[in-house]
Amino acid sequence: MKIIKSYWQRWLVQRFRLVNNKRLTHRDILIFVHREGYLYIILILITFIAGINYANNLILALCFLLISILVLSFYLAFKQLYGLKLQINAQELGQINQPLKLNYQVSPLKNYVHLHLRFEFEQQYKKISILKITEIISFTVLPKARGRYQIERLYFYSVYPFALVKAWSLAYPNTEIWIAPEAIMVNLQHYGFRSSQLSTSGIEDFSHLREFQSGDGLNRVAWQQYAKGKGLLVKQFEQYQEQALNFNYIDMTLSLHEQKLGQLMYLVEQAYQQHYAFSLQLPTQFLEYGHGDEHFFQAKLMLAKEP
Repeated sequence: MKIIKSYWQRWLVQRFRLVNNKRLTHRDILIFVHREGYLYIILILITFIAGINYANNLILALCFLLISILVLSFYLAFKQLYGLKLQINAQELGQINQPLKLNYQVSPLKNYVHLHLRFEFEQQYKKISILKITEIISFTVLPKARGRYQIERLYFYSVYPFALVKAWSLAYPNTEIWIAPEAIMVNLQHYGFRSSQLSTSGIEDFSHLREFQSGDGLNRVAWQQYAKGKGLLVKQFEQYQEQALNFNYIDMTLSLHEQKLGQLMYLVEQAYQQHYAFSLQLPTQFLEYGHGDEHFFQAKLMLAKEP
């Protein structure tokens, strides 16, 4: 039984794989009779038997009408999914117990309206009653483990028009998402951070321009921009500490591997928030000294990928 289940799961993943985006064809859509449809089929059988038994053409005509409605339901349900374009947009990097948002972009077939679409993802339910233009469906998950995050399958369907049949499909995203460890607090001063009471000298890097406010020094006014008629703007700078920190895996106080990575995550976050330059030494990876958004992203990604 386990072998059959495993084979069935592999077949589903291969058949309904979503690599960035795809447009649904007849191969991606499955159609089965819905719950109410079974009662409808019983009604068809009853009218057919009654029409044959009593040789009543009116009852037989009713039976054929019911059959035609069922056949039409199969076609219309199929048309609600056929031609849909599905695309997933997700952030490359997340963190344990931090919300991770997955956005599915659903686009209709050109010059066609799709009706009564339902989407299910990890006990979250969304619906689109009328799809005329591209819409975004968002789901939020809370990752519980570090490393590569395997996105669960998206199940979507339509029972339009009479809920007699269900046309449905699946999407198994192949998007690569990494989850960084949860931060574990440590004593920052033990790892080179200065006390908040101490004054620190630093270097300043230009960040952006903002509007002039009362109290701003004239030495920071962007006179060149003012001369071009762009108004009175002030140069904004970010300060970075001259002191550089080195975060080493072997210096962490806890014993378990995941706990050490959690402590490093906390140090990296604090260094980024306080504008310290830092390097990061892991058992299998090393990050040179640096600071800023990109440096913080690389450090976080290294912690997520560390074996």
